[in-house]
Amino acid sequence: MKVREVRTCQDPDCAGMPPHGDGEGTRFFGVPAWWICFALVVAGGVGLLAYTAAVR
Repeated sequence: MKVREVRTCQDPDCAGMPPHGDGEGTRFFGVPAWWICFALVVAGGVGLLAYTAAVR
């Protein structure tokens, strides 16, 4: 399994076109990069809230 990849489009409407990305962008271990960034932002917010609650 590649660490970083861009999957090719499998849409039937794109048959006959040159290979191109699938619209999800870069993937890391098969997971779209935008999803990883979203999860990190949410986890950071939860972490900050947990830290604030623990300090009080």
